[in-house]
Amino acid sequence: MQPINIVVLVDSIAALSKGTLSDNVHLTDDHSLSQGKGTAMLRTVCCPGQWLRWKVLAVDVQSPAVIAGIDFLPWDDVPEASGVDPDIDRYVMPRWRAWTGLVPCDTPPGRYRYRLALQMGSGGQSVIFINSPSIDVLG
Repeated sequence: MQPINIVVLVDSIAALSKGTLSDNVHLTDDHSLSQGKGTAMLRTVCCPGQWLRWKVLAVDVQSPAVIAGIDFLPWDDVPEASGVDPDIDRYVMPRWRAWTGLVPCDTPPGRYRYRLALQMGSGGQSVIFINSPSIDVLG
């Protein structure tokens, strides 16, 4: 089974100045059945046992962005939101420009939203997250 490549394109300057990734981040992947490509609402279609590879690219090369964290969310408890994360100490160093994860083989079919946290620059306002992307695990 081929890995799925997910590209995260971020306008770091706009995200930092507005304090949100909404309208400042665009995700796409290379799976033909995925939905929401080019938006923050990407729904990546995948299968149990498949590798997912995220890579972040900044629009402005002078303002690089790195992945601070990817966390899967309980479906009902977390609104689709974006904002500055006030607790940046919870992210483990180092930060990554790319991150790879395996969909566990025992994952039931369904949609799983995740929080994507990106770090741009340094300081208390440097980590911004978005809760809207998801994976759709097929049976």
